[in-house]
Amino acid sequence: MDTAPSVGGLQEMALWSADGVLIPTATDGLAIGGVAEIVATLERLAQRHQWQGTILGVLPTFYDEITRESQTVLADLRASLGEDLVLDPIHRATALRECAANGQTIFEWDARSRAAQEYAGLVWLVVENYD
Repeated sequence: MDTAPSVGGLQEMALWSADGVLIPTATDGLAIGGVAEIVATLERLAQRHQWQGTILGVLPTFYDEITRESQTVLADLRASLGEDLVLDPIHRATALRECAANGQTIFEWDARSRAAQEYAGLVWLVVENYD
């Protein structure tokens, strides 16, 4: 389930009901705080309400290896959360905006694009590591 930031506990209920959580985050400075809040919420749910799920990973998105901000945010995520928890980033791509605007998936729009390859890698990672 994809939820908006917490409104009236909806996000917490969705997280508690999940067996696994994938935390997407943009690679900009403001995003790190949101990841920390989600992780803290999951820890609180585990302590207070016996949540037994797993964090599948933190998925950096809108990554642009040319900008210092993206590089710094990715490095900070890996330093604070660990290399194992932070997944390979999904790069910023025009094809992702185009497919969304046309109501198609990236696989329908441009299956050979780097974006499609990165998302396919994510799909296989989840399939292989999550029962």
